[in-house]
Formats: sequence, C-alpha cells, structure tokens
Amino acid sequence: MKRQTMIVGVPIALILLLVIGGAVLAGTPQQIIVQDGTTATEPALTTTTKLTQTSIQPPVNLTPGKPFPLVRLAWFTNVPRDNDVFSVLEWFDLFIFHQSEVEGRDLMIGMGARGPILQYLLFESIHDPRSCTDEPNANQAAYLPGDFCRISEQHPNWFLLDSQGRRILVQDDDDDYYLMDPGNTDWQSFYIDRVRQTQADPNWDGVFLDNVPVTLAFREKSGSLPAAYPDDVSYQNAVQVFLKFLYEGFFQPENKLMFANLVSRRDDAVWATQLNYLDGVMHEGWAIDWPDGYRPLDVWEKHMTLAEQTQASGKTIILVSQGNNDDIDLQQFAFASYLLINNGNAFFRYANSDKYREVWLYEDYAVKLGSPLGPRYLDADTWRRDFTNGNVTVNPETHEVEINIK
Repeated sequence: MKRQTMIVGVPIALILLLVIGGAVLAGTPQQIIVQDGTTATEPALTTTTKLTQTSIQPPVNLTPGKPFPLVRLAWFTNVPRDNDVFSVLEWFDLFIFHQSEVEGRDLMIGMGARGPILQYLLFESIHDPRSCTDEPNANQAAYLPGDFCRISEQHPNWFLLDSQGRRILVQDDDDDYYLMDPGNTDWQSFYIDRVRQTQADPNWDGVFLDNVPVTLAFREKSGSLPAAYPDDVSYQNAVQVFLKFLYEGFFQPENKLMFANLVSRRDDAVWATQLNYLDGVMHEGWAIDWPDGYRPLDVWEKHMTLAEQTQASGKTIILVSQGNNDDIDLQQFAFASYLLINNGNAFFRYANSDKYREVWLYEDYAVKLGSPLGPRYLDADTWRRDFTNGNVTVNPETHEVEINIK
C-alpha cells in the first residue's frame, strides 16, 4: 500500500454532525439486481443517524445460530470528511486510522463505530522529516521529533543497507523513508516499545502493519538489494521472526489484533507461513487487476482460493479491489466474486489506492441474499453460490455476473 499519511485534522464540523445528523449515501452508480429472471433497479439507499455507543467487537467466525455477515466493508486510512461520516458509520465494519487521528476516531466511536478499529503503522521503514525538530509523520514507529536524528546517529546499524553500505531510501511523494533491518533485535525492541505506548489507548483494538514485504522482489525492481539478506529465504525468516516477536511479545498476551498487508509476493506459498503470527491480512489488488482491469482466469482462481484458505485457517482477510468509481461492471464483478467466498471473516472494499479518502458506495452492498447454503461450485463455465434468498453467479472468463434474488 502507498504509505498513508494523515491528510487533515479533525474539523469542528465533524463535532457538529453529532447534533445535525443524517447523510445521503455517497455516489450514484446503479447495481442491477436480477429478480426471477427480470431486471429491476434497487431504490436509492439512505443512511440513518447512529448516536449510541456500541461495543467494539473483533472479527467473527461463523457460529451456528448467529446471523451471517454477508457484506462487511473495510474503511482506511483517514477519518472521513464531514459529509461522509454518517455514510461510513452506517456501512463500514472495520476501520484503520493513524495515531494522529485519535480525536476523530473517538468521535466516531461515540457515534456508533462498530469496529474493530486498528492503528495504521508502517512496518518496514521510518520517516526522515529532514529536521531534528520537525514532527515526523505519525504513520510509523519513529513518530517523535528528533527520533530520526537520534536513530541515525546512535543506532546506524538499525538501517537496512545495500551492497555498497548505503541506506536504502524509499521516496513517497515528497517524503523520504528509510528501510530498517527487520532482523536487528534492538530495532525490534524499539518498535515494540512504541507499539506499547500507542496501544495503551483502550480505543485501539490493535494495529495494521502496512508494507510487510515477504520477498526481495520489491528491491529487485529498484536494483538496490540488502547486503544482509542475499535471498528470499533469509529475508522471509527475518520478517517472520520480527512478526513473531511482536505477536507473542505484545499482541497475543494483550488480546489485541495484529493485521498486516503482505506485499511483494512472488507466489502464494509464503502467505500461509507469515499468517502464523497474524490475526488478519490484507490482499490489496484482489480479484481484479490493479489499477482497473480484469485478472487472467488462473490468477482470479488463485485469489479466490487464497481468500477461502485464509478464512479456513481462522484468520481475517481484507480484500481490496482496485478500480474506478464509475466502472460499474468492474465493481459488480469484484463484489460478486467476494460474495462467492465470504465465509464470515472477509472484509471488502472496491476503491482506488489514490482515492482511499473518498466514500464509494454501491447499491449491491445492500443485497438481501440471506445466508449461504454451501460453498461456491462450478456450473459449466460459471461459478455459483446459493443462498437462502437467492444466488450469485460469476463467469471469470466473460466477466458476466448475476445476483439473483428470490
């Protein structure tokens, strides 16, 4: 994921929304629902104001007797704009915010945010504010003024170095980030101490670690390989040791959630291994191609299987499909694919990585299919899943989709 930084603080207008209330569902795309062989357009949706405090619950697995959570949407990584707050509260079930946005987070909790609510934190790098007195970005562990200078001067071995002994710089827009050595035990200790500090806030349910690379593919493209890790296996081992240290050293005993965005994968073989020390994971670019196209049939099937296997292992998965707001066919294909594999522990978002701040809601999110009667199954060239109130079909070759309501 692109390194997400806070865009704005919490405006006073957000507080006024507690009194004013009400919002109309953002976006106008129309989803066609097939009803008994005919087509009908669902009526426009509106939200209702929620001002009551609700307890924040972790992701749930399927439990007999409980309603099936068919559509679960994930919101990240900023507190929404004033006119979007009620829409986000009404439709989204998981939230990822920055440490710098705790005021807006707490307001949303007071307005009924259901949660879980996770703190966004970069895993692999720290921010250089280019000054020893300026405040760094709050999206990473070295978030106090002077942190980068102190680490640079007193702990130069914490940085990941290339074969020439140089620190590895990663530029994101106008910001400079430097990669850290995941296998350095002193860096690991610093990182977990900062996590303890921020997670002492009871309104955080855990963290979302962004950009957890599981191979060296992310460095091969830039031609700057780390000297300490000559191959994927050595780097993967260092990352997993770091994740284990965090999970067993803090999150598991504190009963907090640890999610991660596993990036730079060559294949899915390493996915299950890294899940050993995570409660949840993000697949950013799922089911459809990044930024705005379809996947080959075999890749689509791998993505579907991966989402099913992740849930079967007892883990939560956040599925992010990248596209454009007005590409309704692409959105419907991605969402119908999600309906085929959601077994109760999968969250979904159709969005664009450059526009995560925008609220895109579609009428198919309100579909009343009921509970699944079983897993997806192949019917000729089409995948189908039956529900108590209808069925969903997806043809991954022709990209035709139907959501049939009884």
